[in-house]
Amino acid sequence: MRIYRSLMILAVLVAAPLAGCGRSSGLDTHPVTGKVTFEGQAIQEGQIVFRSLGTDPRAFGGAIKDGQYRLDAVVGNMKVEVRASRLVPGKFDESNPGEKVPVGEMYIPAKYNSQSELTAEVKAGKNEIDFELQ
Repeated sequence: MRIYRSLMILAVLVAAPLAGCGRSSGLDTHPVTGKVTFEGQAIQEGQIVFRSLGTDPRAFGGAIKDGQYRLDAVVGNMKVEVRASRLVPGKFDESNPGEKVPVGEMYIPAKYNSQSELTAEVKAGKNEIDFELQ
């Protein structure tokens, strides 16, 4: 019982700082939605991040699902990063005896994520910004 109570207290202490995240953070954020495709196909699952290029750098992220994303960001010019992975058909990691684990790959080129050339401008109000990656 003592361990259970300690774990509960620890969970509350860890979660408390996270409670302030989101819309109530005091930032003046605006909704950004759009579509993301790679080589003409909707990205099924991935992540998109808008990084502000201003003097107060911040990052705003969201999930990509079935080629659609939604996030909230502050007004300004942004660097945009897109990440997605997929399973490689027929490729498995067999480094642990008796285990055959499917292997995934990051298939979005670096010029769209770690070395991103993508930019966008977030304006006050609703924003719809699509990305067609090649």
